[in-house]
Amino acid sequence: MHPLETVLLLLIFVIGLALIARRLNLVFPIVLTVGGLVIGFIPGLPNVGLDSSVVLLVFLPPILYSAAWYTNWSDFRRNLEPVVVLALGLVVATSIGIAYIAQSFIPGFTLATGLLLGAIVSPSDAVAATAIMKTLAVPRKIVAILEGESLVNDATALVIFQLALATMNSGRFSLTDSLLDFVRLAGGGIGVGLLIGYLSYWLHKHGNLESALETVLTFVTAYSAYIAAEQLHLSGVLSVVTAGLLLGHKQSRVHSPTTRMQAVAVWDFVVVLLNGLIFILIGLQLPHVVASIKGQSLGQLVWFGLLISLTAVAIRFLGIFLADTVSTQVRKGWHLPPVFPSYKHTTLLAYISMRGIVSLAAALSIPERLPNGLPCPGRNLILFITFCVILFTLVGQGSLLPMVIRALQFGQQSTDYLSRREIRKRLSQKALAVIHRVVSKEGLVGDTVQEIIDRHQERVDDLERGDSEKTLSQHQLSQKLTLSSIQAQRSELLTLRDAQLIDVDLFHELENELDREEIQLKVIDA
Repeated sequence: MHPLETVLLLLIFVIGLALIARRLNLVFPIVLTVGGLVIGFIPGLPNVGLDSSVVLLVFLPPILYSAAWYTNWSDFRRNLEPVVVLALGLVVATSIGIAYIAQSFIPGFTLATGLLLGAIVSPSDAVAATAIMKTLAVPRKIVAILEGESLVNDATALVIFQLALATMNSGRFSLTDSLLDFVRLAGGGIGVGLLIGYLSYWLHKHGNLESALETVLTFVTAYSAYIAAEQLHLSGVLSVVTAGLLLGHKQSRVHSPTTRMQAVAVWDFVVVLLNGLIFILIGLQLPHVVASIKGQSLGQLVWFGLLISLTAVAIRFLGIFLADTVSTQVRKGWHLPPVFPSYKHTTLLAYISMRGIVSLAAALSIPERLPNGLPCPGRNLILFITFCVILFTLVGQGSLLPMVIRALQFGQQSTDYLSRREIRKRLSQKALAVIHRVVSKEGLVGDTVQEIIDRHQERVDDLERGDSEKTLSQHQLSQKLTLSSIQAQRSELLTLRDAQLIDVDLFHELENELDREEIQLKVIDA
C-alpha cells in the first residue's frame, strides 16, 4: 500500500472511531483503546512501521503543550504539594515497584528492563477521567490535582525512562549519578522552557503577525521547546510543559480574538488526530508484536499484562493513602487543614490511575537496538504489556468510574468560584458602565446610543432577577459602543481569572463567546 493511502486509511479510522464515541456517548480515549485493539486483528491491514527515534518528537510536544495551555495556573499553584507528591514520589515508587515485580515474575527481565517498563506505565493520564468527572458531582480540587499530576508526571517518568535506557546500555547503575542527572534534566528543561516561552511571548506581543502566522508560532514554540531541551540533553517534556503554562496564562492578553479562535480550532484538530493515530498505530503493530515474542503463549503474555496492571493500581492506592496519612499528621503539627477533608476524596484520587498516550508513545520510542549495538531486550514484550495496562486501566477502570463516583456520594460541591449567572451579570455591568462613560465623554446622542444602552441594561436586569455629536454614522456608533463593551467584559473576565474567582473551563467558554461576538462585528463592518 502506498504511504499516502496508508495515511488516508488511518485518518478514516480516526474519524470513524470519533463518530462511534459521539454516537454511543463514550469517552474518546476509551473508544480509541478498544478500536486500536480491534483494528489490529482485522486481516489484510498493513503493518505500519514507526521510527522509534522520532515517536516522542512527533507526538509529545503538541499534546503536552495543549494540555499545559489549558491548565488553570491558579489551581496548579494552589495544589502544588499533592501534585509534586504524585508526579514525583508516586511515579518513582511505581517505576521501582514494577521493576522488582517484573524482574521476579517475567522471564528474561532484569532490574534495568523492569525499570524501563515501570517508567513507561507509571504516569497516569487524566484526559479520560476529567472528561467523565465534568458530568458528575466531583470536588474541583480532585480534578485540579489530577490535571496537574498528569501534566508533570510525564516528565518524571520520561527522565526515569532515559536513565533506564542508559543503564541498559552501559550495564552499570549509580544512584548518586542518577539523582544528579535527574536534577540536571528537570531543572535545565524548566529553564529552556522559560526561555523559549518568553521569546515566543515577545514575538506574539510585538511581532504584529497575522493570525495564521501566530497560530503557526504556537506550534513552533511547542516543538522548539522540546527540540532545544533535547539537543542540550535536558528534559524536553518539562521544557514544553513550562512554555505551555507560561503562554497559556498570558495568551488572553497578547492574542487577538481571531488568532485565539483559529488556534483553538487547529490545536483541537491536531491533538485529536495525534491521539487517534497513535492508538491505531499500536493496534496495527500488536499482531506482529505478539508473533515476535518467542517462548510465551498468549495466555502467559496476558497474565504478565494483568500482573503489571494490578501492581500499578496497588502501588497507587498504597502510595496515595500513605502520603495522605503522613501529610495530615505533618499539617496537624503546623495547625494547617488536611489536603483532603475525607477519605472519600483520597479513595477517588487513588482509584483514578488510567494510563494513556504518553505511555504508548514512550513504549513505541524504545529503540530496536541500544547505542552499544545490542538488541534492546524485551522491547516487544514491553509494548504488549504497556497496551495491556492501558486497556485494563483506561477501559476497565474508566468504564466503572461513574459508578465509583456515585457510590462515594460527594453530593453538591461548594466552590470558591462565582456562579455562571453572577459572572455574566458582572460582565454586563462592566460593559454598561463603560458604555455610559464613552457616551458621556464624547457627548454621543441618538437612537442607536439609547438602543445599545437599553439592550445592555435589559441584560443586567434579567441577570439580577442615532447620530453622534461628531461625524459618526449610526453603524459606526453601534460598532464603537459594542466594541467598548466587549473589551470591558474581556478585561473583567481576566480580572476574575487572576483573582481565582472563575473556573478555567468557564473562563475559556466566555472568552470564546466574546471573541466570536467581536469577530462577527468586524466581519459585518467589512
